[in-house]
Amino acid sequence: MRIVHVLLVSVVVGGAQSSHADSLARVVAAFQPGQPGTTGGQAKSPPAPPAPPAPADDLMAWAGQPKPTTLPELLLVLVRQSPSLQNAKLDIEIAQARVEQTYARGDWHLQGNIGVSRTQGGFFGGQAIDQSLNGFSDIDLFRQIGTGGTVTLHEESSYNKTSFVDPTVDAMFGSEDWTHTVSLGFSQPLLRGRGHWYYAAGERQAKLSRDASVLARRLVAINSVQVLISAYWDLVLAERQVAITQSSLDLAKERLRITQIGADGGKIPRSEIPAVQQIIATREEDVLNGELAVLERSVELRRDSGMTIGKGDLGLRVDSELVPGADAADLGNLTERAFAASPELAQLAKQEAGATIQVEVTENGLLPQLDAAISIGPTGDDTTFTGAWKNLAKLSNSTVAGTLTFQHNFGSENVRGLAREQRTARAKIRVTAADVKLQLAQAMARAVAQIELAKRRVALSQRAIDLANENIKIESDRFNLGKSTNFDVLNRQEELRQAELRKAQAIIDWHKAETTVQALTGDLLPTYGVSVE
Repeated sequence: MRIVHVLLVSVVVGGAQSSHADSLARVVAAFQPGQPGTTGGQAKSPPAPPAPPAPADDLMAWAGQPKPTTLPELLLVLVRQSPSLQNAKLDIEIAQARVEQTYARGDWHLQGNIGVSRTQGGFFGGQAIDQSLNGFSDIDLFRQIGTGGTVTLHEESSYNKTSFVDPTVDAMFGSEDWTHTVSLGFSQPLLRGRGHWYYAAGERQAKLSRDASVLARRLVAINSVQVLISAYWDLVLAERQVAITQSSLDLAKERLRITQIGADGGKIPRSEIPAVQQIIATREEDVLNGELAVLERSVELRRDSGMTIGKGDLGLRVDSELVPGADAADLGNLTERAFAASPELAQLAKQEAGATIQVEVTENGLLPQLDAAISIGPTGDDTTFTGAWKNLAKLSNSTVAGTLTFQHNFGSENVRGLAREQRTARAKIRVTAADVKLQLAQAMARAVAQIELAKRRVALSQRAIDLANENIKIESDRFNLGKSTNFDVLNRQEELRQAELRKAQAIIDWHKAETTVQALTGDLLPTYGVSVE
């Protein structure tokens, strides 16, 4: 009955995996004796079909030789070639350029005007005018200063010539006159727009945006490094899974060798051979799938680090000893450190400060406009251009002028509405900051919990490995005594494989959770020597 049971299981499993019949046939052909005999009156095993020729190109030949690499080398490539980091750096340069644009408020401005008019004919005092010629020019050099006021240097020249038709009248009343005026003026807002804080508001907002861009680059760097390290551990896990499956395949092949020897000696029924052969075929397929997973993880790691992807540049090989990580520290302390180091919270603080500046500038617009202006300077008159300048230089004539300008809009609902909108936007930033704190606390709690859980999983899986090795020995001894089957021994070997896979997964989860903690506390970049300053 035991033999029938083994054969039945072999047939069912083989039928369930009919899609892999070719792989199974090759394995059977490789291990089946050339002239199968009978043992204990059992029927002969059917002859295996000839194995098809091996493909000319295997997975390694297609993908190319894997390139050995290390985590520091991958991080170096990431810092140099990552598009996200390069874009973040360009965002900082753009923000700095916007800061420099605000320096234009202190520029000197030069402007001037020239005008000429000529009138033919007309009357003045009852006398016919031959012609009247008038011209003027003015030049202003001005700039805004830190108080919000404006300093202006003004020069103005004018020319007037009037001639009459009657020569006698023209000799008495005809005129030609030049006037030059130079003055220094200063205007200062007394209410709306007054003060250095208002003068530098644009620059302060631009600098806050630049600082936010710097923080955004740091956040991009942390996320990129974390993703890269996670992809690195995924590749380590994939390689480890292949190694574990290969080890299980080697155990199955050794089991087949022992069974074959026993069958040739007549001590073991040949019906025990197909069960081992079926497991070998399955393990070989698992190894192939595992190698494909290694290739996929390699390509993902290349993409995350910014390495080239193409023919011959696909596979990577990492050599990392799979050991447990470090224990997590106190959750409360880690959470507080996460709050202090969070680029997201720092960005929101910059945004809130910028929103506060917007509110203050907008509310300043509710004040009345009250501007004071004063100018002082000499004036020179003469019938000639140079004579007017000489008279100006004598400072015999001077002009002092002052103005006070007042303007106020009653209601100003547009300004009030804009200020309300900006205050509400600032309140939303504060709500977002509170939500980010909760998210950070949640992420830290989850990461610490994963570390604690992974530590226990490693211990339990190691115990399962020890027990599985002991059970394999016990089951093998029972098989040698004829009290067990290869199916039972292979099940014990599968239990060992699963326990080793669980331990590898637990250690990888441990390292990933540790990386998450380092990312949240701001220790990730210094730990791996990455600088983006």
